Amino acid sequence: MGLTDAQSLLDPFAGSGTAPLTAGSMGISSTGIEIMPVGILLARSISAASNGVQCADFLEAAGELVKSLETDQYNLGMKFPHIPITKHAFPENTEQDIAKAREFLSGVTDNSLNTILTLACMSVLEEVSFTRKDGQFLRWDPQSGRDVKPKLHKGILPTLSEALRRRVGEIADDFGALKVKYGGTSPSLVEGSSLEQLQELPDKSFDAVVTSPPYANRYDYTRTYALELAYLGYDAEQIKHLRQVLLSATVENKSKRDQLKREYSEVVRVQKAFEMADGQAALQEALASLRLDIKNLSNRNVIDLVENYFTEMALVIVELGRLVSPGGHVFMVNDNVRYHGEEVPVDLILSDFAEQCGFRCESIWMLNRGKGNSSQQMGRFGRRELRKCVYHWRMSDG
Repeated sequence: MGLTDAQSLLDPFAGSGTAPLTAGSMGISSTGIEIMPVGILLARSISAASNGVQCADFLEAAGELVKSLETDQYNLGMKFPHIPITKHAFPENTEQDIAKAREFLSGVTDNSLNTILTLACMSVLEEVSFTRKDGQFLRWDPQSGRDVKPKLHKGILPTLSEALRRRVGEIADDFGALKVKYGGTSPSLVEGSSLEQLQELPDKSFDAVVTSPPYANRYDYTRTYALELAYLGYDAEQIKHLRQVLLSATVENKSKRDQLKREYSEVVRVQKAFEMADGQAALQEALASLRLDIKNLSNRNVIDLVENYFTEMALVIVELGRLVSPGGHVFMVNDNVRYHGEEVPVDLILSDFAEQCGFRCESIWMLNRGKGNSSQQMGRFGRRELRKCVYHWRMSDG
């Protein structure tokens, strides 16, 4: 793109912050927006390690953290704040050690150092638990006392102290490489939904967008990362709320249309997004096909998922059309999806939205190897490869 340090980059779905961190290392002003607390914590930790915290200071504080686990006393008020989906995830000795670690962290006043230490603790939760991430859910070891299938056998679990010592060593080893790779200008990392945050940004304030939004693939990351979210203080109701405010990509998401019309600062942008989605021929053809076969769908809410996803992505693209300066670029990574044998051409639909917002679709690059449809669909419809693509849109110069 030939960006210079006088220009700026946006990632509205920043994840762990790779795009804004990379731009910052090149001296480019960058902004990343991310709604998942796990992602924003990782991005802020990388930024802190790259542009502020020294490895020696981290190792000193981490050593004190590990040492705090050796005491016999712990604060009951600092125990892991379980929600129903995480109960019995840890042995009792690990529960006690987590309480000690949380109490230690509550006394670390250096925000950047606290961020990295919190990441270190959060990142070993799965390792010291009776759980393992498996696609959209957590699998459970029978040692937890839960009667679950399929069963997982993790064997003897490491203690929190053992796991933390290893992780601290790994993080310390990364410090030098992080400073080389991401040292420079710290990005602005915003925690929140792009559906809320983009409207707050000024017109034509970015020269480039590099992003990969959630795919319309039914993955519910609030369940996959239940341990981490609970550790960060999210209770069951807050996680349920987070699930709804995420970009709609699961069958549990409800339509945000009424909320957006009610709360959005510029209703005309919302209306344009609705009209784009409602008038997009390929999208409406896919929805009509799904509605026609609704009785045979594995989950009827798939129809709402598809409609909600593209309505919300239309609004994001409307905002990008306002935010990207003349001649600016958008690079987006996304996958096509298939439901009940019906392929939804995400690449073509989103590129059509972009062209209605002042962009020209320069290219859609397809990866040599696509992805298959779900195992459930393969049984009925066979394996058909779906396109995985990178889109390049450019804003008109006028």
